[in-house]
Amino acid sequence: MNTRSKRKIWREEVKREILAAALSVFSERGFHRAKMTEIAERAGVAVGTLYQYFPSKKALYETLLFEAASRIHERVIKVLSREGPPEEILMKFLEVKLETLRENETLLKLHLRELWEARFRGVHTEKIRALFEDYLERLAGILKKLPSPLSKNPRFYAALVDGVIATAVVEALEGRIPFPGPKDLWEVLSQALIPGERAHE
Repeated sequence: MNTRSKRKIWREEVKREILAAALSVFSERGFHRAKMTEIAERAGVAVGTLYQYFPSKKALYETLLFEAASRIHERVIKVLSREGPPEEILMKFLEVKLETLRENETLLKLHLRELWEARFRGVHTEKIRALFEDYLERLAGILKKLPSPLSKNPRFYAALVDGVIATAVVEALEGRIPFPGPKDLWEVLSQALIPGERAHE
């Protein structure tokens, strides 16, 4: 491995450390109370080094959001790109979507809190919106194949499906219900989307 490759790996490791430290500090203090000096200290880097990677606290927060969105998007799109019966694909989609959301629970709680407190604006960048639109179009493509009148407007119902998932996850994050599993949501969605479909046992 040459020097340039080693340096690239080292820089990526430092970036990972900074992002992990930022998530920890943001989760404890919230976006506005968090300080870049504390993030640098927790990451084990100098403040100047931190600013070489991220020019502002906002840029650091947006990177956390975008990287999480990208990870979730990649795994979900992989499922929605499969060939096979749409019912099977949708069931697997629910499994993967909920799994990835649970894996990012700390960041989701942080962002939800910031949104509710109306303390932070501008994190829904064009890149994140583009990922969301791509995901909805893929999901709509699966819904379109269902033997259902709802499939006449698949983009709209794709948004509704995502809304059902989001609502269930928010309820779980607030502690009102256990974190939902794919069968919990399939019971609701299959009845709505597939005429005569009985929920999986």
